[in-house]
Amino acid sequence: MLKSYLKIAYRNLLKNKVFSLINILGLAIGIAACLLILQYVRFELSYDRFHEKSERIYRAALYQYKEGAMDVKSALTFPTIGWELQENFPETVESFVRMHHQSGIFSRLDTDQQEYFDEEEVYYVDASFFEVFSFPLLKGNATQALTKPNTVVITRSVAEKYFGEQWQEVNPIGKILRGRSYPGETDLLITGVAADPPSNSHFKFDFLVSYPTMYAWQSEGADYRYDTEESWYWNEFYTYLVLKPGQDPQQLEEAFNPIVDQRTPGRSEQGFAFRTVLQPLEEIHLRSALMNELEVGGNSRTVYVLLLVAICILIIAWVNFINLSVVKAIERGKEVGLRKVLGAKRGQLVRQHLLESALLNGLGILVAFTLFQLNLPYFEQLAGVTIDNTLLTQWTGLVATGTLFVAGTFFSGLYPAVVLSAYQPVKVLKGKLTQSRQGGRLRKGLVVFQFATASAFIIIVYVVSQQLSFMRDYELGVDINQKLVIESPRFANSIEEARANARAYKTALKRHSAVRHATFSRNVPATEIRGNNYVRQLGKIEEAKFYHVMGVDYDYMATFDLQLVAGRYFDEAQPVSNAEIIQNNENAPDFGTNDHSVIVNETAVKKLGFSSAEESIDQQIFVFGGVKQIIGVVKDYHHKSLKSSFEPIIFYLQPTGWEYVTLDIASADNSAERVDEIIAYAEQQWKELYPDQPFHYFFLDDRFNEQYQADRRFYLLFNLFSGLVIFIACMGLFGLSSYSAVQKTKEIGIRKVLGASVQSVVALLSKGFIRLVLISSVLALPLAYGFTQQWLENYAFRIDIHWWMFLLPLATVLLIALLTISFQTIKAALANPADSLRYE
Repeated sequence: MLKSYLKIAYRNLLKNKVFSLINILGLAIGIAACLLILQYVRFELSYDRFHEKSERIYRAALYQYKEGAMDVKSALTFPTIGWELQENFPETVESFVRMHHQSGIFSRLDTDQQEYFDEEEVYYVDASFFEVFSFPLLKGNATQALTKPNTVVITRSVAEKYFGEQWQEVNPIGKILRGRSYPGETDLLITGVAADPPSNSHFKFDFLVSYPTMYAWQSEGADYRYDTEESWYWNEFYTYLVLKPGQDPQQLEEAFNPIVDQRTPGRSEQGFAFRTVLQPLEEIHLRSALMNELEVGGNSRTVYVLLLVAICILIIAWVNFINLSVVKAIERGKEVGLRKVLGAKRGQLVRQHLLESALLNGLGILVAFTLFQLNLPYFEQLAGVTIDNTLLTQWTGLVATGTLFVAGTFFSGLYPAVVLSAYQPVKVLKGKLTQSRQGGRLRKGLVVFQFATASAFIIIVYVVSQQLSFMRDYELGVDINQKLVIESPRFANSIEEARANARAYKTALKRHSAVRHATFSRNVPATEIRGNNYVRQLGKIEEAKFYHVMGVDYDYMATFDLQLVAGRYFDEAQPVSNAEIIQNNENAPDFGTNDHSVIVNETAVKKLGFSSAEESIDQQIFVFGGVKQIIGVVKDYHHKSLKSSFEPIIFYLQPTGWEYVTLDIASADNSAERVDEIIAYAEQQWKELYPDQPFHYFFLDDRFNEQYQADRRFYLLFNLFSGLVIFIACMGLFGLSSYSAVQKTKEIGIRKVLGASVQSVVALLSKGFIRLVLISSVLALPLAYGFTQQWLENYAFRIDIHWWMFLLPLATVLLIALLTISFQTIKAALANPADSLRYE
């Protein structure tokens, strides 16, 4: 019997090649799209789960409150948090590790030809690093590698960079790397080589320097051992804890925060409160968006939306299969009737058609696997991630695929099989193929579901595209065009040398005829302002609040064309000296400059409590432990993306320690050749002053637009899968219109004999489907509106939703549906009536 079923299924496939191709292709596209999304979702959800203790690892985040209101949420905290927790709660905390980020320049010492590399992913970590995390160590002893000062563990990629592809033969263990960064120069003994962190780790590292190495840092007599072990002020450390099995992190938080209050009494007097919040390691990538994150994380909402899209695509593919199968069931009515006359039972017919469904689903899955493998690299590029392709090799992926096959066979094959097996032999052999109202409603309901989903997707894509266009064209209040940004030197032998070289480099850059302005600064737009401080008016200790504080030079405002609201810009000819500062028992800080002036933005003026920009001019504020005088107020501008509201920024003159030098290139010199010439000139001047330091640059508008990369990727992914939904839905509509045309063959013939025009026949066949699409549109509206409203809430500056944003996408869907229907309806309307009536 099984052999007979297979033969019949095979013959039906060959007999209806176009139908079979459309059905298999629809299933394959739906399954392939579903697999791609599932692979991406699985990858996003797998972040940091490869660690053996991942379920018990937590990151200690620092929440800062002012008068009970949330002020700052930061991933960085004090270096004391880890050992304070372990010392006070040994029954709860198993171990901890601290990490301090510090970029630098590295080179080998055991070679005559010195080559310098600028390294960004450098972390000073406790010896417990490999006890907390499960990063494999390829060479070295994990328990001893980071216990002594001036030791370092490097990754496999770094080993290949410094020692070549044959690094294992060279054996880096015991070799010396010289690291140069603030505050000095250090020779580091390589004690281990670790595997490269996997792509699904929320932090990546290249160098792990032993934590005791920081103890030797000396800067103007400061003892960094105190700062790195006991400080409750230096909050630039990432801290991860391993809790013992069965411990409650929330109870630990509640028990520990009173200790934090005891350690920070001075802050409490000013109305500040610090709270340590324990974040599960496995949730950091998707559910954490704090200041100072190690890397830009994902978005749990996007992940689950894409998962919903995958489910919708798969269901629509199965719905399409059902509609097309029911259409072909009409042509097989006589076959079913003959089988029943010859004694076939209904169960046998159901099994036969379920087997045919299994065959089609099986072929669809095979084609889907091929499409999946071919398109995975393009999908990775579109999604901006590198995905480990393990979905089809690990047992979980195989189980998921098998579940798809079984579910697809059952759900997409059961209804057509039941429909076919229910035919009454006498009526079928007479050519009377009538369907129940319930069956017709089900098919129409499936079409409504398809097009409601498609319409909602198209509306969402359109609204997202409008928001992206809005962000691209929005006036930022700062000029980011024609800005060449060069990353400042990582190292100098002394502060005096750094200042002298900086002045010389800036002077050389400004000599180029295409450079209008050049400025040094601690930050540039699109970068996170890491200089933060508590600022207040004099004598108002209780009003101290959190502000962004950014070091710049005299040319910053002109270079970025910041608009002055009141007062003046920085001017070397008009410095504010110590003698002009009202001491009021509060000492003025020495920043290494004779100018003690600051410029603030409008938001800072409001937060400081001044009624207007004019009132704030010449007022003194307490910042960085001393007094500064406000000389100017600039208009609020978007330092970061439009997702963020305006933040209070205070600009002060910083004599050294800059991170960027920005060149403002004249608009007349924006040709590719001219820009290349300017870059070459800047690099030449760099090499003369900094011969042993790498030259890195970027264009500011490109860096600023990178902030919207995740939104653009979401738009492209949603656009792609919306197109697939429309395509598959139209295939289902094509099948249903074919079914309708076949059902009404005799009616069409009679109408044409009685004088009906082609247009009236087309209208007769089309109106039912247009009604279904219109119903779908009505159902799609609240879904699309709710989603787009919620998505737009991520942006402090966003578009307003208008009715035409829904009308245009719906009109597009309606037009596509009309074009799909027209193929079958026009074909039926143009058919010869004699041929139609012959089937009576």
